[in-house]
Amino acid sequence: MPSTTLSRRELLASAATAGAAATAGCTGSDGVPDDQRWPQFGFDATNAAANPDAVGPSEEPTVAWVHAAGSYYRNSTQPLVGDAVYANAWFDGVFGLAPADGAVRWHDAGDYAQLTPALADGTLAVPHRDGLRGVAADGGLRAFGRAVGFGRWRTDLTNPESSPSVADEAFVLCVGTAGHGPDGGRVAAVERADGSVRWEYSVETSVWGAPALADGVAYAAARDDDEADPDTRGTVHAIDLADGAAVWSKRLGESPRFNPVGAPVVGDGLVYVPTGTGPLVALDADTGDEAWRLAPPDGVQASPALADGVLYVAGLDGTLRAVDAATGDPEWTGAGEKYYGGPTVGDRGVYAVGADGEVVSWTRNGAERWRVRIDPPVSGSPVPADGMLYVGTGDGLLYGLE
Repeated sequence: MPSTTLSRRELLASAATAGAAATAGCTGSDGVPDDQRWPQFGFDATNAAANPDAVGPSEEPTVAWVHAAGSYYRNSTQPLVGDAVYANAWFDGVFGLAPADGAVRWHDAGDYAQLTPALADGTLAVPHRDGLRGVAADGGLRAFGRAVGFGRWRTDLTNPESSPSVADEAFVLCVGTAGHGPDGGRVAAVERADGSVRWEYSVETSVWGAPALADGVAYAAARDDDEADPDTRGTVHAIDLADGAAVWSKRLGESPRFNPVGAPVVGDGLVYVPTGTGPLVALDADTGDEAWRLAPPDGVQASPALADGVLYVAGLDGTLRAVDAATGDPEWTGAGEKYYGGPTVGDRGVYAVGADGEVVSWTRNGAERWRVRIDPPVSGSPVPADGMLYVGTGDGLLYGLE
């Protein structure tokens, strides 16, 4: 099925509408229904990227609005959806946008990291160059260019390298040293109430993907990309969420191709790890033993999505593969483009967007619903909610499709 190109004229008209609404101080709409919210990378702490209640567009979508920022939505970032659509545009700051029309409700300029924030209890945990910051999700009280009640806490964990995941009483993220200094990186748990550090766990180099959390254990996929070591490869660490103690560690694969970029996903007793230019590897969640692997021709960089016993894997070869989550056996495939961002699952099916901007939706049994094209490049994931689909591009555009 050929893709429909969403025209530049339509895009610019939508941007003008959203900008006019923002200038007038209009908030556009209330937040989306509670059961359709997307509060963190991968939707929940397991990184499954599946919300069965989140309703995307009913048919081939058009542009409802587009917000243009001066920076990028990169590194598999995802917009968050709650009372607002929360978008991290890196050095252009963090935005709270009205879900229906993209009007700017609030904006905080700052040197934020290119990572997806996390939302819990009205606090937005945003990775910043000088640590994780907890800010008011409603933007605080803003008048005359000042904000009151916006900042709630900050950590001193400099150089966050992963998006935070939400545990019962903590945010869990990974921090490191640029260039991989002698102390390597760390996985850290930060108290949701005040930002104090509960524990830290050392890793050899760095972790780029949000940790996956389940049954009191955090799973972090560490890169081992020391260019001076030709045998470098990644390691998966299982960490006790209560105290940061090691549960197990597993070295990945038999070649340097096994070096994780995307976040792991945990569910159905397994941990699913995309290894970059290598395969997707499924490990036993209790022991770290390999259960099976899926090896597309060019590798798997993006995090998969997991729903109802099916794992959806977007490969660098431009194919979306649905496989049995327990065995890796194939169920169906869908043609697309090279995927740097992972698929997502909602009430109406599966969504994925390729590097060149082709957004495709399939039913859960693999029937193609529609495909449209937005401006490239794209390395993030689309997020469905309340009849909309939100997706950001590498040129700083955040689309609201309906």
